[in-house]
Amino acid sequence: MPTATLTADDLVDGAIDILSILQKSGLAASRSEARRNVEQGGVSVDGEQVKDIKTSYTADQLSGEGIVVKRGKKNFRKVVM
Repeated sequence: MPTATLTADDLVDGAIDILSILQKSGLAASRSEARRNVEQGGVSVDGEQVKDIKTSYTADQLSGEGIVVKRGKKNFRKVVM
């Protein structure tokens, strides 16, 4: 599975929102595209659909195994810190 690694500079107050995760992992070209994908129900994290664009993830959630972000049917990325 393709992996995207985030750095501490990507975090804001110890967390990163779903729109930034989608953009920095390459699953969305821009934050506006990421916003549309989330609002239309096309994004899931670890098998659970994300419907709120303000959803954020902490450094603890991203460390270790990380999270699996899925956009659409066939676009996956493992996001780790």
